[in-house]
Amino acid sequence: MRAARFHTFGHDPIIDDVEVPTRKPGQTLVRIDAAALGHLDLTVGSGNFDIKPALPHVGGTDGAGTVIESDIFDAGTRVLVRGGGVGLFKPGCWAEYLVAADKVFTPFDSALEPAIAATFFLPSTTGFVAVHDIARVTAGERVLVSGAAGAVGSMAAQFALLAGADVIGVVPRADQVPLVPDGVRPVVGRGRELADTLGPDPVADVLVDTLGGDSLPYLLERVVPGGRAALIGYTLGTELTIDLPNWLLKDVQMLPVNMIRKSARQAELAADLIRRLVDGEIGMAVQEFPLDDIAFALQMMREGKVAGRAVVVP
Repeated sequence: MRAARFHTFGHDPIIDDVEVPTRKPGQTLVRIDAAALGHLDLTVGSGNFDIKPALPHVGGTDGAGTVIESDIFDAGTRVLVRGGGVGLFKPGCWAEYLVAADKVFTPFDSALEPAIAATFFLPSTTGFVAVHDIARVTAGERVLVSGAAGAVGSMAAQFALLAGADVIGVVPRADQVPLVPDGVRPVVGRGRELADTLGPDPVADVLVDTLGGDSLPYLLERVVPGGRAALIGYTLGTELTIDLPNWLLKDVQMLPVNMIRKSARQAELAADLIRRLVDGEIGMAVQEFPLDDIAFALQMMREGKVAGRAVVVP
């Protein structure tokens, strides 16, 4: 079978021909139908993470597959692949076949396309938790979502709309505007340029920030006194400097969205989110790449040029 394996940390994976893995009791063999590319995968491959798998290593922490052999699943069952160290310190989903512990696999509604099934879990659960559990958005509120063209930002914007909010979606570049969900008012810019576009006065009761970086201080200033800010990501920068006297004066709550501590909540939400995706109540953009083009897909991710979530198809 073909598999994309890291041979050297800090370098792109290479497509290798390897043996199809052999299943043992308590394990399931699946054919991978689609595998997600995520920032965690890049972090593992960098070698700068506390989890360092033995090389060569098949990456890919999330995927969707079809059962070939199992003691507990019927052949042909479509399953989600996530957890159990898959893609971290055990072989991952960037391959034609995968063997892993039975607990790694979860059957899902077969009406969900494999590319969506492989990628929906983290963005949709994070967006839902940020809007409903952390920021507690209510009908009639004004919500500012940064990174509204990205997977998590798009989901957060959609859940805010469904909650009855008026939503502004911030994107750093004009070419990202088509990826902003329908019903969300797009605003383009970052840093001081974004501040000038939004104007000097508060424009939102709630901020959901997925990007961090040089825009975050200005976005916090555009939240009304006593408002809330749910902080999720840091792809545009990891540091935030605030002026404490003025922050205390404005009394804007900065609320971390830590999904590492939300695994039980994610599992609780998954079935309903799948139903919403199948019914078209929410949507997620994905861009598919052949497995052979994984190095190109990862480079597109690094440059922020992927239209939604990146997926490789063996």
